[in-house]
Order: sequence, then structure tokens, then C-alpha cells
Amino acid sequence: MLKVVIADDERIQREGIAKHVDWPAYQMQVVGLAEDGFQALELIEKNGVDLLITDIKMPRMHGLELAERAKEFNPQLKILIISGYDDFEYARTAIELKAYAYLLKPIPFNKLNQELGHISVQIQQERLKQQALSSLQDQVEESKPVLTEKLFKNMLDGFLTDEEMIRHKMKTLSILIPEYGFDILLLQMDKPSDRPDTENPLDDRQFLSQLTQAGIAENHGQILQTKEHEFVIVLYARGPDERSSLLSTIRRIRDSLPPADSHALTITVSGRKARLSQLNEAYRECSIAAEQKFHLGKGQDIFYQDSMPAQPLSPQYEAPYEGLIQAMEIGNIQQAEQSLEEIFNEFANSSVTQKPVVKAFCFKIISDIFRLLHEANEKVEAVFGEEHAFWSQFHDLDTLPEMREWLLETVVSACRHLHSKRIRKNTNTIGNIIHILETRYAEPLSIDELAKHVHLTPNYISNMFRETIGESIIDYLTKIRMKHAVRLLADESVRIYEVAEQTGYNSTSYFSVVFKNSFGISPKEYRDNASKR
Repeated sequence: MLKVVIADDERIQREGIAKHVDWPAYQMQVVGLAEDGFQALELIEKNGVDLLITDIKMPRMHGLELAERAKEFNPQLKILIISGYDDFEYARTAIELKAYAYLLKPIPFNKLNQELGHISVQIQQERLKQQALSSLQDQVEESKPVLTEKLFKNMLDGFLTDEEMIRHKMKTLSILIPEYGFDILLLQMDKPSDRPDTENPLDDRQFLSQLTQAGIAENHGQILQTKEHEFVIVLYARGPDERSSLLSTIRRIRDSLPPADSHALTITVSGRKARLSQLNEAYRECSIAAEQKFHLGKGQDIFYQDSMPAQPLSPQYEAPYEGLIQAMEIGNIQQAEQSLEEIFNEFANSSVTQKPVVKAFCFKIISDIFRLLHEANEKVEAVFGEEHAFWSQFHDLDTLPEMREWLLETVVSACRHLHSKRIRKNTNTIGNIIHILETRYAEPLSIDELAKHVHLTPNYISNMFRETIGESIIDYLTKIRMKHAVRLLADESVRIYEVAEQTGYNSTSYFSVVFKNSFGISPKEYRDNASKR
């Protein structure tokens, strides 16, 4: 039933209206009679009234003021004004207040009934329309996650690039629009390589649930899945120059996951964008940055602006850069320092070198360092500690001296580790070579054959052996053979040609030449001298 309040300072008038109208016929009921505006206002506030029938001239508060204040409680309130004053100003004010009708006293009840009928129908229609709208809003609310995901996917894929249309759709879905721009985080899940067999990796649904439970991007962005094992977070900036929440969000993402899954998760970050129509551009930047995973391995935080050089490496940097990489490969710290200093001196002397160029160059060196460590089967954590702290330091570099000092320390640490690794590897390799020489000296060994046994090149093992032992492999083998030749010559029952064969020489004459070069006398003279002693 529609609720009605009647306000009139004349008791007979207000009670007469209440008594002589068949209210149920209009699905209405009178919930209060008021003799002035204040009393009527209390009834309206208390009962949630749909229709106010009010006289204009009343004590304390006239009807037009009552109507205006009553509208503040319920903007949909219908107002029917009655008055004994045929005054144009009153009628004009009633129109301004959007009064439904304006009737003059004495009230013609047939006219009143007609207006009540119209009012009843209008209110019922408005209620049905409101119910339909409310139902539609409920459906939209239920579909909001799906519609939101579809909207952002269309923007990510470049199907929706009109800024005005994007903002209109977001307002329709009641989606917060970023005021200070946004960054995109591209999350790529790889299969953890160090997970115990008793544990199962997170599937996509569990991964998304972990992010949601951790409150990632809550009230400040959107999370959606773009493909299998890949997610995008549109992270709203909270201030014009704010970056701390971005790094904080990355830490929260990793902290919300089991260690094995976190170490296998690659996160790439786009450049800061101001317009929503740039969402596709930001997504492409993340995809390009993700290609660095090939060199850096899994579990990295890669920023597009640091990973993509603004221009190719200039010719004056190419030679020292190659020298730097070669120095790191062999662990030559002095050469690496010299090459790096040469490059940064070029940066310092150039008036056009920009910060993004230098940071991109630093990232290129870091990529090569990580590649060398992976090729040496070494983990990055073993050299630089926690990777997240390492990348945080890198992103905080702001000046050329800071970059020079930090990169020099990084290169030296890598050189020391690779040199130590190389020494350990060389020691094992040389031990294997010496063992072969000691046990197979009687065979016709060659450098090529030794190289095949230790899975290295002939030149490499020759240089490594000379650098470590101080003489060539052939000289070392000759000493072993001569040592055993002396032992065999002490036994006169063993003929000299047999000594040659048993020490790896097919030619007795060549054996004699080598022996004489080693001891200054021939094998026969050595045996004769030994028998006289």
C-alpha cells in the first residue's frame, strides 16, 4: 500500500479528505494527519511516505517549504498541493517543486479522485521500473567479474583502444579508474625444478586464489588470467611518482607462494602508462621483457625499461665489451676491471649518453653474467645472494658513478666465482689427464685422444695443463716414460727394444734419441754404466 500524509491547518478539511476518499481503491492508506508543516515532516520521516497532500497556508511552516524539505527525505515523493489562494506565484513555486498537481479549494472530490488514480498508477509504474532496474543491476553485479575480465582482455589484446569508450564502460561496471596511471605485471609460472617429489605444483586456479587471498591489487588494480600458466596484474599507481608499492607488490606476490613456486615464477613489469588505451602497449612491453628469461633463467623480476636498450651498442663500446666478457669467462679480474673502466669512461665523456642507455647496458652485462653462471652450472644465489635484493639494488641505481661502482662490484664477484670454479674444474681435469698418463704411458697416446677422454678441445687442455703444471703434456708424458725406462733398463733380461715398446715407443731409434735428450747418454750406455756400479 502507498503511504499518504495529509497536512492542513483546518481540521475539517484534512479529516474530510481522509474520510471521504476510498483509499484502498488506489492501493493507498493514510498514515498520518498533520495540522502544520513540522508535524507533517515528522510523519514523513518516520513512515517513509509516498504521497504528501498539503495545504499552502499553515502556521510555523507553510506547505511549499514543507514540500521542499520533504523532498530531501524522499526525492521520489509525490506532492499534491491544495490551496484556497488562486495565486500565480504559488502555482509557479509548486511547478518548480515538481508538484504532481495543484488543486484549489473547495476541493472537487471527483478531480481529487482522478489525480489520486493517476498518482497511484505512476507510482506503481515507477516501482516496477525500479524493480526491473534493480534486477538488472543485480544481474550486472553477478556478471561483473566476467564482464570486467572481458573488458580488460579486449584492452590487452588491442581490440579496445578508444579512451573515452573504455572509461565509459569502466564507469558502467563501477570499476575504479586509475588517477595516476598504471603498471602491468606479467606473471609466468614455470614448472619448479627443485620441488620435492612429495609436493605438487600449484595449478592456475590455486595460484589465482593465492594472489586473491594475499590481497594483491585489491582496490588498486585488476588480476586476470591471459593464457595457461600466465597472469596479468594491472596495478594502479597511488601517486604521480610513486614506485614503492610496485616493488612491495612484487615482494607480496612471492611471499604468498611456496618457495619452489616463487623461484619458478618470472615477473616482468611494463613502463608506467597514463592512459587506459595504452594497456596493449604495456602488455607487449612485458612480453618483450619476458624474452630475457632465456638468458636470465626462471624466477626473475625483469623491468622493461631496464631490459630494452634505447639504441644498439655503439662501435666504440664493442671491443672493450668483448674483452669484458672474455675476461669474465676465464675469471681475469684485472682485465675485466680495465674493460669496464674503459666503457664507463666513454659514457662519462659523452654529452649525449642518457640514463636509460646506461641502465640497458648494465642489464646487458648482467644478462651475460647470468648466462656464464648458468653455463658453469652455478646458481645466481651462490654469487649474489637473494636475487630479489640484487634486482632491488639495480633498480635503485640513479647516477653514472653509482652504476659504475655497483656494476664493478658485480663483475668482480662474478669473476672471482668463475675463476674459482675454473680452478676447481681444471684441477679435476688435470688430475684425470695425469692419471691417464701414469697408467697408459705404454700406449701411443696423443693430445687429441686425451682431449676426447676429458671432453674438451686439444688446445684447451694443452693451455690449461701448461698454465697449471708449468710444462706441456708431451714433456710430462716423456718424464713418466723415461722414469719407467730407467726402471726397465736396470733389468738386463729386458732388451732395449722391449724397453722402448713398454714405454710407448714403436721405434727403438726414436726411443734412444728421446732417452739421450733426457739423460745425455744412450740407453745402452746407461745400462753399461749401471752394471759397472
